[in-house]
Amino acid sequence: MKSPRQYEERFSRRSNLHVAGRRLLQAKTVFVMTRLFSSFILPPLIWRVSILDYLHTLTVPTPFPVGPINCYLAQGDELTLIDTGPNHPATLPALRDALSACGRGFKDIRRIIVTHAHVDHFGLAARIVAASGARVCSHARNRWWLTDFENETRQRAGFYYDVFAQSGAPRPFADAAARGMAAVMRCAEPIPAECFIPLEEGDLVTLGDAGWRVVYAPGHASGLICLYEPQARALISSDHLLRDITSNPVLEPPARGESERPRALVNYLASLQKIAQLDVRLALPAHGEPIYDVGALIEARLAFHRARLDHMERQLAGCGSTAYELCHTLFPNLKSVDVFLGLSEVIGHLDLLESAGRVRRAMSEGVVRYTPTSK
Repeated sequence: MKSPRQYEERFSRRSNLHVAGRRLLQAKTVFVMTRLFSSFILPPLIWRVSILDYLHTLTVPTPFPVGPINCYLAQGDELTLIDTGPNHPATLPALRDALSACGRGFKDIRRIIVTHAHVDHFGLAARIVAASGARVCSHARNRWWLTDFENETRQRAGFYYDVFAQSGAPRPFADAAARGMAAVMRCAEPIPAECFIPLEEGDLVTLGDAGWRVVYAPGHASGLICLYEPQARALISSDHLLRDITSNPVLEPPARGESERPRALVNYLASLQKIAQLDVRLALPAHGEPIYDVGALIEARLAFHRARLDHMERQLAGCGSTAYELCHTLFPNLKSVDVFLGLSEVIGHLDLLESAGRVRRAMSEGVVRYTPTSK
């Protein structure tokens, strides 16, 4: 197995496509021109790539800094789209064009699989359901986010505002982040409740004529699933594994019926260890290029978080700090909604340090401060 450093050196160059099972075909790319966003510089070419003889990558733009999203179209008795892209004026025609290049349209889709409930992954699901009556399959934790989106958005807005206040963020930052998150939430609509089909760990999903196993991998999102096909040794990894980006452990409120928020980074690291036990030759992520050495990537991610934990503990050594102070130290140039993502990262690592007994937390006047236990 390559070291994390060797992994990064290897994949700084363009990788050759490896064979993943006998039915893995040589990639054949059909380019579809798409328009640019007015506020973001996007790649001018969006593409469709054949991965297996029944599975195609449809890459479409998003308005978010993460860039385009890879959706996956599975041919077969039940035409299936895995993730949809956001409900955005540039994404909609790009997805239509990509489907048309496969000889398909919204009306032909019979099933949508949503890997997790972030708007860039399910934003267009409602439009597709309206055109086709498709079923929408996702982890059970995503039910309310997909079917009761407006109420979930309002409830989460209150939770996130409290997170900013307790983290010590100045009021203007909290207000700006709230506006930014409200804009993000406009990129999705709820699906009819009767269309939702829950998925759980170990369920089998037929794509083409192959059985793909649902692998529950919470962390980046509490309801995130991957799909694994052991014969081809292929994994649809969603945002859990990305080749060139470290997945952010996004803060979430307690799910309905629960009293504690998920410990996102704690869960993410456990899910990495879980995926490391699978025999994967090819991972197909939601953003960026395919991954051909999953084991080395996982080792690199684990090493990154170990180093970040040590660095954060050193930052706390001088005096107690709030999550916002640490966020500003680590990521000084974040703006708007990105401050929330930075806080998610910081609080995730503080959760780990607290669970390991390396820091303690205390609230005073509505603000949480962390101090190292070794002080």
